[in-house]
Amino acid sequence: MDNTLFGKRLKELRKSKGFTQQALAEKAGIDEKHLCRVENGKYFPTYATLNKLLSALDVTVDELGIELNNVETNPNPLYTKALQILNSAKDDKELSCYVDALKTTQKALKANK
Repeated sequence: MDNTLFGKRLKELRKSKGFTQQALAEKAGIDEKHLCRVENGKYFPTYATLNKLLSALDVTVDELGIELNNVETNPNPLYTKALQILNSAKDDKELSCYVDALKTTQKALKANK
């Protein structure tokens, strides 16, 4: 599922449950600007944020329309660790910092090959 389609589905569910962005963000314990960016397809929420949204909306992953059967996996432990680091971000600023650090590390690894 691409970010835009996910965001559109999330927005539809939010409205069908009678939530404003502000109300859902408060109930989920996330920043309203973050929710807006997710709904606008700028990016996909972290695992932690996704769980908060699912709980606040009282829906399952299936009801949100996320197809997990087609998710690509990578058995490399470094890939798994990178995902854990990204998903541990508490806010957009921290996530951005982690992304920058991972990009720098990736460039360094490619340069050493």
